[in-house]
Amino acid sequence: MVEQRVRDQGLGAGCLSSGYCQGFSPQWRCRKVPVARPSWPPGNPCPGPEYNNATMTRAYALLWAFIVLIVLAGTCTSAVAEIEVITPAEVKPGDQGICVTEIEGGRLIEIPVTILGVVGAGQPEGEMVLIRLQDPRFEAVGVAAGMSGSPVTVDGRLLGALAFGWQFATEPIAGVTPFTRMQELADTGADSGFEAGSARPALFELATAHQEGRLAESVLDWLVPAAAGGQQVLPLVMASGGPVFTMAGRGFAADVWQRLGWVTTPGGGGGASDVPAGDLVPGSMIAGVLVRGDASLSAGGTVTAIDGAQVWAFGHPFLGAGDVLMPMARASVVTILPSLANSFKMFNAGEIIGTVRSDRRHGVWGTLGPAPEMLPVDIKAGENSYHFEVLHHRVLTPILTGILVAGAHQTRGRSFGLQSVDLRLEVDFESGESLALDQVFDGADAPSQAAAWTSAVIGYLEASPFASDDIRGIDLTMDSVNGLERASVLDITPERWTVEPGQRLGIRVRFRRPGNPIETVRMEVKIPRELADGRLDLVVADGASWALYDLQARPTRAGTFSDEIRLLGRLRSSKELVAALEVPGGSLVLPGGTVAAPVGMVATLRSGLGSELQTAKYRVVSETTLDAGGPVAAAVRLRLVVKARSGWTGDD
Repeated sequence: MVEQRVRDQGLGAGCLSSGYCQGFSPQWRCRKVPVARPSWPPGNPCPGPEYNNATMTRAYALLWAFIVLIVLAGTCTSAVAEIEVITPAEVKPGDQGICVTEIEGGRLIEIPVTILGVVGAGQPEGEMVLIRLQDPRFEAVGVAAGMSGSPVTVDGRLLGALAFGWQFATEPIAGVTPFTRMQELADTGADSGFEAGSARPALFELATAHQEGRLAESVLDWLVPAAAGGQQVLPLVMASGGPVFTMAGRGFAADVWQRLGWVTTPGGGGGASDVPAGDLVPGSMIAGVLVRGDASLSAGGTVTAIDGAQVWAFGHPFLGAGDVLMPMARASVVTILPSLANSFKMFNAGEIIGTVRSDRRHGVWGTLGPAPEMLPVDIKAGENSYHFEVLHHRVLTPILTGILVAGAHQTRGRSFGLQSVDLRLEVDFESGESLALDQVFDGADAPSQAAAWTSAVIGYLEASPFASDDIRGIDLTMDSVNGLERASVLDITPERWTVEPGQRLGIRVRFRRPGNPIETVRMEVKIPRELADGRLDLVVADGASWALYDLQARPTRAGTFSDEIRLLGRLRSSKELVAALEVPGGSLVLPGGTVAAPVGMVATLRSGLGSELQTAKYRVVSETTLDAGGPVAAAVRLRLVVKARSGWTGDD
């Protein structure tokens, strides 16, 4: 690691490198060091005394220039050194230091600090150095969210990053993450970050939670880890811009915000003109970009140290997401807003300058340079269309997509009250495969249900245990109607109770929507020719209820990622009416689907495999669907009888 420092008391020579120093102290001030080049007087071949002897050889001139370069190189060497780090064991209560952080206008300020002591030594999560900010400006403000990562030095050596604070504190006391811990962030060999709050639920469990109206809670428990006890990090300050995030702070989105400990401020992605010019230095503010486009969302923090293209920041995890590829942007502080609970910096995110690559317990680490690609997400909400680019991550992508769905819907001016929301989700994969699903939600929390359902589907794909194809793009179309539209089924009547192979069976369904007259629809399902005499069950249900029953009665073991896509394709919308014919009989559950098998074969296999053998009790022999024109609730099983007529060959 290279550090460049220039003593105020007058080192006049410059360095051949144009970097910035990595530590701050009362004796050292950081600034760009211009390259000192010799002045060549007219007529003189080199600096120093005037040599006008025309007989001086060219070799002598080159020798003199070489000597000058040696002197300059020695001067430069004296101005650079490795980053000097001081460990928590080397500091004691009463020691004085400096904390550097950015305030409004891009200005860096030095805050005198006093070491109060070290706590947590020997604990698994590491020690923390307590300090007190000795600056009257922070007596009222306290330790502000967004200061996380601000470098703290003692005797000119880097101690670590300011990272911890406490709500409602009456004194500006903060905790410092030792830089010796943060240096480990660059070692990405083992991923210690979370993948999700818990293991991926079975699709049947998600479908059940949806039917029972608790999907949002289930998705939160699955994707968003609950806050752990221990050291209280400063809240993560999030700059959000655009009407989508203005309206997304309710329901599912608000629950996510609270669970993650985010503090949201107006701001977002402004562009290079909104950010002060100049290179990144320790104490500068940066942002991890989660969403950009027609809305923006960025997580702000402060740079702790820089070594070439490497950047350390925050001093605590962003989300603890482990290895990550997140665009890193330069940010500028607009102001610091005092608060009795937690003060915070309000900021704008500017141009992308690099990539955050590691997000772990002791901070984030990344590199300057090219930024990673983001995932395109397009949402059409009624007459409004939005285009976003979202961070691609196994956990964050589902969460962010759900938040965007909630916000996009609510920009239409309806955030609560009885309503029905229609949603179509289309996902394209790099392999060329695609998934298209429709669903409808109703009730006072319909937007939250839609957001949670979207997160559940994307999260299920991202958490696949198989080598998954990267998602190439996500398209969502949604619309809403005020009031409840879900129809109640009054009765379901087959036109015949005894059927013959090859016939078509008519089914009449009567239902009523709130405030509307009774509706009657007719469905028709074909009786297969090959059916033997005996029992035949007719199941009529709305699409969502049918999918739930189908997943439970005929569980499918996926063998490939393509199987996972097909499994999700079994989800149906509540706007569909499904009529299916089932016969009792053994079916074997195999990777990718089920297959009919004679009862004797099933019994033989079960005797050898025991509980390892998965079977289905009923087999679907015919199925048809009908668009009910709106959400409907139905789940009925009726028993029919198959009886072949002598000489009958069927209606067809």
